Amino acid sequence: MESQELKLVRADPARPRSPAAIALGATVLAAAALATFFGADAARRSFDPAALAESALARSLASNDPEPARQAREILGARLRRNPLDAVSRTIAASLLVETATTEGEREAAVSQAQAATRLTPSDAAVAHGVARVLSRCGRTGLALKETARMFGYAPQEAAAALADIEPFLAGDRLDDGLPAFPTAWLAWSEKLRADGREDEAAARLAALLVRWPDDLEARRVAAGVAAGGDRIDELSRLVPPSLALPETAEAASLYAFRARSKVAAGDTAGAHADALRAIALSHEGPWVMALAGDAFAASEPALARDYWTRALYRLLAKPATRGEAILLRFRLARFDDREGHAGDALRGWRTILAERPDDEEAKRRVAALTGEGPP
Repeated sequence: MESQELKLVRADPARPRSPAAIALGATVLAAAALATFFGADAARRSFDPAALAESALARSLASNDPEPARQAREILGARLRRNPLDAVSRTIAASLLVETATTEGEREAAVSQAQAATRLTPSDAAVAHGVARVLSRCGRTGLALKETARMFGYAPQEAAAALADIEPFLAGDRLDDGLPAFPTAWLAWSEKLRADGREDEAAARLAALLVRWPDDLEARRVAAGVAAGGDRIDELSRLVPPSLALPETAEAASLYAFRARSKVAAGDTAGAHADALRAIALSHEGPWVMALAGDAFAASEPALARDYWTRALYRLLAKPATRGEAILLRFRLARFDDREGHAGDALRGWRTILAERPDDEEAKRRVAALTGEGPP
């Protein structure tokens, strides 16, 4: 959804905008973004503030006429006078107001509305996210950073998304003011950076996290997954060395699978087998833990790897909610059959992948090669 939103632009909060400036809203926070934050909640209401704001702002932007947005603001104001505890409508009203403001007084009113909304629902991530946007648009970046820092205490992923949204409005090194010093916050921010393609920054934040909190197993699990995904076995072995002590918990199951891979690299086959079995048992045969166990033996014991991957595949296919994830196991198995010279199995695997992903270039190339219609 985020990629479909109309994006924020840097604005001088102290400079009034004329009504004509609303035409610039094709690049500001229009109500499409509001619907993203509040649409699910609004859908349960007879009155839909997000739809009202979206429609009104779209008409104002299209016609360069502030009247539709002004009317929507009046409707929202009347609604809030009748229902003053409606934090969602209050946040949407603040967002609409800041996007159509032409005076400093209107921006101050938007700030007041936003702050009132977050006081009404101090632990609502969607409201807090919208409030942070409003505050940053009004030049109150210090308050916006306080809001995101508070969010990290109860909704780290949403807080990371909010911090990314207000980042363009921050100066210098202010960003860390919105990122509290505890592991879940740093991990959520690292994952957001990675999701946004900022790999170097994500890696640096994750590395700093592990230096500061070396016993945080969740951060270690994420770092190990990144290293394993890049087939960086030396890095994986440093993160999850064969000697690493692990708790007997479901949360540590994937770390046992990663440690199995480290033990394989160190030549400890028996230890690797024990870790793989322990990982699978602790995860209650979780499909992705089985997949990681298979990855551990891909080079040393390919038949065992195939067994684990196949079991993982069928576990994913057994539930409608996870069937879509099975394609990733199909890739593992098709590549395995190619490497092992099982042409018939490989062809069936690649054809199955093509049926789900008709444009996949690797699958098309392998089907062509295996059927003699392309280069080997």
